[in-house]
Amino acid sequence: MTELVEHSYPVELVPESSLHAVFRASRRWSDVHGREANALHVGEPAFGMPPSAVEAMCRALRDGRCVYTSAEGMPELREALVAKLTAQGLSTTPDRVFVTPGSCQGLTAVGAAVHTPGAAWLIPQVHWPIYRQQGVLNRYDVVGYPLGPGYALDVAAIARAATPATRVIVVNSPANPTGAVADPAALRDLLALANERDWIVVSDEAYADFVYEGTHLPMAALEADVEPHRRRVFSAFTFSKSHAMTGCRVGYVVAPNDAFAGLLRRVQEGSIIAPPTPAQIGALAALDDTAAVRANVAAVRTSRDAAMGELMAAGLIAAPPAGGWYALLDITSSGHAAAEFADRLLAEHGVAVAPASAFTIPGDQSTRGVVRISFAGDRTRLLEGTSALARACREWGGQT
Repeated sequence: MTELVEHSYPVELVPESSLHAVFRASRRWSDVHGREANALHVGEPAFGMPPSAVEAMCRALRDGRCVYTSAEGMPELREALVAKLTAQGLSTTPDRVFVTPGSCQGLTAVGAAVHTPGAAWLIPQVHWPIYRQQGVLNRYDVVGYPLGPGYALDVAAIARAATPATRVIVVNSPANPTGAVADPAALRDLLALANERDWIVVSDEAYADFVYEGTHLPMAALEADVEPHRRRVFSAFTFSKSHAMTGCRVGYVVAPNDAFAGLLRRVQEGSIIAPPTPAQIGALAALDDTAAVRANVAAVRTSRDAAMGELMAAGLIAAPPAGGWYALLDITSSGHAAAEFADRLLAEHGVAVAPASAFTIPGDQSTRGVVRISFAGDRTRLLEGTSALARACREWGGQT
């Protein structure tokens, strides 16, 4: 037998997500106690897939529609997506739309498609942790950009934080984990900066439907009247949030022009070959169920409103998040750092929350006393969990 020799693999530089450590801890707690932990750490919605999507996928399986499609995805789905995007103010064609195994894979593929040696990947200082993994996986230097009060985009701060090597900037609105909705004026200023410095913009639109305050502007809509060869905004969308198709892994990416679409096509051909056909058929059926999306948004908003009262009264958050599925809570009154608080809350109350250090650039101490919760899950469990969390802050804070 050949002995294994220790090697240095580039992928070893990709950071492990500390968010997944919370998933593992929650599963261990459930195994030990014989019941499910109250999973406030995970963005899994209480609502399910539209019945039309379920039936379409089942019918596809029964009819044997499990063959390959093109790397871009089914033409009829891409055409339907173009119609949806056009109604939202974007300008694109089916040839620039790529169906992906979730928007996560789409974002990684974009990073690979536009990479140049020595390039920097600019992400928010407080961010969805996979952004950092994607940047490192694609051999970028990852740089965090500061956010303003309320986690707002601060274009002047971004200009200062960027390095000469910056190639790509990632924008997420509504944002995970902050719940911030970017001001349209700030997006316009950011696009102007990107044009000035020749950056590519990657706009993560995963929570675009879930806006409760303010106005959501898809960043690519700002380029609708720009000649395609001068556009620079990639957009990534998912069916996981609006249609609760989390396990189906189906999303889509829109390239700004044909040249960038050609680069993205090469990545997809060399990695996924084709997105899963039954999931695409389900997504096509789901697009027609706009009533389900409206109901889903209303349900999450109602849960957000129900939970925020007690949390605000306890001083754990100043105002409800303007969008998305998540809230960042300041638990410094408990006398615990976030990681310690999360461990104790799970151990003593069976409630799992995510330390916000999982969502920051290493070394950032701004979230040392902050945890993230999701308010998209079962409402009864949500209110039980937030009540336990607020009570723990009061009781443990009195012990220090």
